[in-house]
Amino acid sequence: MHSFNELVKDFVVKFDVSHFPENPSTLYAPGDYFLQLGGKRIRPVMCLMGNELFDKILPDAYEVATAIELFHNFTLVHDDIMDAAPLRRGMETVHKKYGESVALLCGDVMMIRAYDYLNKI
Repeated sequence: MHSFNELVKDFVVKFDVSHFPENPSTLYAPGDYFLQLGGKRIRPVMCLMGNELFDKILPDAYEVATAIELFHNFTLVHDDIMDAAPLRRGMETVHKKYGESVALLCGDVMMIRAYDYLNKI
């Protein structure tokens, strides 16, 4: 069984890629910006730990973990707008950096991509 920290490192290696097409960059770059801000990645790692309880971690578990993390981040982008938060993890929030309309779409795209990952299994 892997430790929590080992699973965080493993997940981050798989997660820290762009989850969006390159163009139009005005739509997708804000998502990449937000995801590179990092986070604890607790939710996806708990998914992987749950899968590991039954044997080895299956590839589909990474798809589900990625969907969970994208969905969680979509809620954070929208929450920052509602709270008028200027910073997230010490950096400018998406709505402050790109504007509210772009931030709303950024969150929506993350939600759609989360469902895309679930559809892979």
